[in-house]
Amino acid sequence: MMKNRKKLAIILIVCGVLLFATGITSALLLNAKVRNDKAVDLYIYPASSYEEVLKQLKEKGVLEGIGVFSFFTKALLDKETFRSGHYTVQPKASQLELAKQLVRGLQTPVKLVIGKVRTQEELAEKMAKQLMISPADIDNAILKTENSSNIFDDIVPNTYEVYWNIGAEQLLQRLKMESDKWWSGKNKQLKRLGLSRHEAVVLASIVEEETNKNEEKPIIAGVYVNRLRRDMLLQADPTVKYAVGDFTIKRVMYKHLQTDSPYNTYMYKGLPPTAICLPEQSSLNAVLGYAEHNYVFFCAKDDFSGYHNFAETSAEHYVNADRYRAALNREGIK
Repeated sequence: MMKNRKKLAIILIVCGVLLFATGITSALLLNAKVRNDKAVDLYIYPASSYEEVLKQLKEKGVLEGIGVFSFFTKALLDKETFRSGHYTVQPKASQLELAKQLVRGLQTPVKLVIGKVRTQEELAEKMAKQLMISPADIDNAILKTENSSNIFDDIVPNTYEVYWNIGAEQLLQRLKMESDKWWSGKNKQLKRLGLSRHEAVVLASIVEEETNKNEEKPIIAGVYVNRLRRDMLLQADPTVKYAVGDFTIKRVMYKHLQTDSPYNTYMYKGLPPTAICLPEQSSLNAVLGYAEHNYVFFCAKDDFSGYHNFAETSAEHYVNADRYRAALNREGIK
């Protein structure tokens, strides 16, 4: 009887020790933290293997060893694959939470920055550099849109939060939605302007190419509005550069003006058929809030400051233009 009691006591003690040890081990596992002392960005591609992700975690200083993390992913979560995407690992995060984050695809959005671009190809390249998709994916998705030839009408430059692994078609749908939201409530301004949304974007693209001085943009927009209303040729140099296919031209010459293209506003009246670039919001707002004045001419100042002289008459304009031409000649700009 005494032997049985001793045996039972020993078993209970051993069980107690095991339970205590198990409790400590569990606590240690659950409290295991990542090693990084600042936020770390992880990018996981669909083809990334389990081992490649673990290697990235070690190389970026998130994990020192992989034992605890592997235990969570394999045993607790019963997974050996991670979902593609962009993830931010915060300092002091638990390895259990990191495992859940990667296995369940709990992504961190990235900031997609869209600014002025001159071509659809440039737009696709710049967006693709910030996302998992390729330029070809974006180009193909554009071709499937209802407004593929005027894609700049459906995009407003801004910074957008999106998932890094967003699909190309889904991205364009999101940008179209954001663009429609931006243009909503602009009907009164469009009515004052006397142009459609598409025409406003086209005019804004010309203003965008004319100057980087935001304070001048409404004045320049007003010049073109006046010329349109007076049935004058726009005679916008940026449209000639677009027609020629060379935005590096520093001085538009007579030979350039002979380029027969609907984009050559020295040859054809009205606005060109499509935008010549994706205009920034400052240019869109300048067109929608164009300055009312009597100017129908403007010319770059001869000090090369980037600012312009404005004129109401051709006589005034010729004086300004002669000064600028003389400055170009002095600098040897051809």
